[in-house]
This record gives sequence, C-alpha cells and structure tokens, in this order.
Amino acid sequence: MIKVGKVNYLNTLPLFYRWESRNIALVEGHPSQLVEKLRSGEIHAGIVSSVEYIFHRESYRLVPSICIASKKKACSVLLFSNLSIDKVSRVYLTPASLTSKVLARYIMKVVYHNEPEEVETKEDAQALLLIGDQALEEKLTGRWKFVYDLGEEWYSLHKLPFVFALFLVRKDAPQGLELLIERQCKTSKVEFFKDLSESRLKAQGYPQSFLREYFSSCLWYDLGEEEELSLKVFEEVVKEELFNQRHFSKSDVRMFENYTTGI
Repeated sequence: MIKVGKVNYLNTLPLFYRWESRNIALVEGHPSQLVEKLRSGEIHAGIVSSVEYIFHRESYRLVPSICIASKKKACSVLLFSNLSIDKVSRVYLTPASLTSKVLARYIMKVVYHNEPEEVETKEDAQALLLIGDQALEEKLTGRWKFVYDLGEEWYSLHKLPFVFALFLVRKDAPQGLELLIERQCKTSKVEFFKDLSESRLKAQGYPQSFLREYFSSCLWYDLGEEEELSLKVFEEVVKEELFNQRHFSKSDVRMFENYTTGI
C-alpha cells in the first residue's frame, strides 16, 4: 500500500477532495510531522513545507504543477499582536511549519526592523504566528488589534505569490507515483471548484461566503513560472537564515542536516 501524507488543514481540501485510487492510503498530520514521516520512509509522498525541498531536493521527485501558494494574501498564515510588530519583544512561532517560521522571521526583520526573542509558549508572547485552521479560528475571535498576513507581506515586497507547500515523492518510491498524484490532484481540483461555484461545498461548518473568498481570493494550487521564481527568492532567504542559527530551535536545526546546496 502506498502511503501519502495529507496536511489536515482546510487549505489542502481542493487537492484531496476526490481521490479514487484504492492503492493509496492518506496519512494526516501537520506539515512538520509529515516531513519527519517522509524522511523516515513512513510515507512515500506528501504535501509538505517548501523548505524541505529547498534543503533536500536530491532526495525527492517533485510532483509537477502542484503546490499550495498564496495569491496576494494567504488568509491562514497570520501573525497576531496587540502591539505593532516593530514594538514586539517576544514572539511565539508555531512549530507546525518551518517554512512559515522562516517567513515570519524574514518579514519581521526586513519589513519591521525587529528581531524579537522567540518564546516557547503562547502565554509568554506578545505576538503569535499561527497557520492553517488555528489561524482562521484565532482571527474569528477578534481579540487582536493587529493581524499580519504573511502572504500579503511577501507579495508587497516581491510582487510574487508565496509557495508554502510542495508535493514531494521519495526517490525510492514506486516509479510514476508523482504522475499518479498529479492526476489525482488535478481531478480533485476540478470537482472541488465546480462544487464551490455551485454552492454545494460543505466544510467544517464554514459558511459558503467564507469558502468562496478563501479558495478563490487567497489560495492558489498551480506551480507555474511565478511560483518557481518565488521559490528561488525564498531559497536565498533560507540560506541567510541557515547561517544565523541562533534563530533556530534544536528541532529546527535537525531539519538542516545533510543540506548540500553548496552555500
């Protein structure tokens, strides 16, 4: 049985809306968990944080034309605070996605000229980075004066979409798996957006108006020229972060093992 990792967030729904292969089992987890499973061989493929491909592209085959990206705003990769970010001294960055953590550090430093201390608990923080469903739910509380959309911040700087996740297949997985996954995702997207346009989509109690806005205005699932260019720009950001490891926790640093791009 082929095992494929699926991030259990609303934003992956279009890619997994209709899967018909009986030979594939879907394994759910947040992005960092799936990276560990992919590296260990517990799963053969998965939709995972884009930094994993930047670090270890030699270990994977890339599923063509598929990604999870923001258009201009991401809507579910958000930095919350009751202070403007330039005044924040302590920040909590979710451990769920290294890509989002690196992006948050970059935005805080380059745009807001601030490198706050990173704390391990939300209670000790003045600002929180949350992603996926947690970010969507936190925004609905309305308890934060400032909400920064990191996809929107990236677009303001580079006029490019931001690629949060790629679909990767281990090099030792069965040949042709990446093409099977691509077909499944494309079929799924067609069915998903058809149901979305006809107001037939039901997802976790979210209203139709929110689903139309989120999936039509925020997210993009096609890996094209602009997305590939954005990945190259982000790779330069990752390289700079790699040299400054005081930002990273021990678990983060493990993600850099065997990184051999020659920098």
